[in-house]
Amino acid sequence: MGDELLPLNWKKVALKDTTEIIMGQSPPSETYNIEGKGYPFLQGKADFSERYPKPTKWCTKPLKVAEGGSILISVRAPVGDVNLADQNYIIGRGLCSIRFNKNYDNEFLFYCLMYNKKRIESQGSGTTFQSINKATLDNFTILFPPLPEQRAIARALRAVQAAREARLREITLERERKAALMEHLFTHGTRGEPTKMTEIGEMPESWEVVKFGKVIISSAFGPRFSSNYYDPDGSVATLRTTDLDNEGNINYSTMPLAKLELDGFKQHLLKSNDFLITRSGTCGIAAIFEAFEKPVLPGAFIIRFRLSNEINPLFLKYYVNSQQGRNRILQLAGGAVQKNLSGTSLRTFQIPLPLLVDQDAIVRSLIACDSKIAALDHEAHLHDKLFRAMLEELMTGRLRAGALATP
Repeated sequence: MGDELLPLNWKKVALKDTTEIIMGQSPPSETYNIEGKGYPFLQGKADFSERYPKPTKWCTKPLKVAEGGSILISVRAPVGDVNLADQNYIIGRGLCSIRFNKNYDNEFLFYCLMYNKKRIESQGSGTTFQSINKATLDNFTILFPPLPEQRAIARALRAVQAAREARLREITLERERKAALMEHLFTHGTRGEPTKMTEIGEMPESWEVVKFGKVIISSAFGPRFSSNYYDPDGSVATLRTTDLDNEGNINYSTMPLAKLELDGFKQHLLKSNDFLITRSGTCGIAAIFEAFEKPVLPGAFIIRFRLSNEINPLFLKYYVNSQQGRNRILQLAGGAVQKNLSGTSLRTFQIPLPLLVDQDAIVRSLIACDSKIAALDHEAHLHDKLFRAMLEELMTGRLRAGALATP
């Protein structure tokens, strides 16, 4: 931010001329507790959420107080993340609080510092442990519009954020509804028939309990190969455990490519409707491979199964990823430090087996839930893109909020 032309009526001001900056100081360790006694304490960025912090500790000895309404900024590894103080907090040395004087709007400063995060990061010092000191923050300059425009900018950005937060709350509620529906469906089915108690829990009378091995045609571990073969111009994609979320959705865009001769890996290539289970790390997550524009190999920590036509792969995926299924499958995992699943133990895993017509009905109900969640997630993503675009335009003055401003 040098001698660039400023937007009309805007001015460049150092933080020391407009704010009170308080650097945090960590109280003695014996004053901490997790029982909610004393004052809510924030150590650093780890206590931040999207907007307001979420304290996990309290302390009985207040040293440095960030007043409610002030901006909290991380000053030690990482540098530059911001939150708003929704109440008074005791802040440790990983944070500082910044509060405007009466001629400036605190929420505008919150968004302004968010926009300037990279500039703040660039002024941190240290190679392995980056930090920023008070003198640097004092002299950090920011572009400020008149107070009415500050308030208008803050209102506009907050409105977009609020819309995104509303979608995220709806997603949370829909996930809870889906979890409750899964528990009901895997206990009572869809036809209201009487239930029976089995070795794996309550289920409809017409359902069977079978070993997973009964519905497997073939299985294989993902192959191993040297990381030297990975190449952005590769002709083969590799599906890793990190390309799956906790519900088994596959992010095909994050799969790395590799230059491999397919002749040596043909028996490992994935086919549509292959059933996959992660066997190490985040073990026990089930997924279904659909299709991709390039040949795809499962990673070394994934086991691939091909299933018989007596089971719908999606039914099995939903069951394994349900709370009851996940709890049971994790009991098969061995290893003291890092849990692992073996193909042999998975073949003995007992699963419910309804008629195909009942499986399909359950799958349709749960796909409807997933579709709603995906639509809400897409809306939240669009709101986030809009927020980022507006933040850039409003904080540079290319988009003026003056017409919306009220004193």
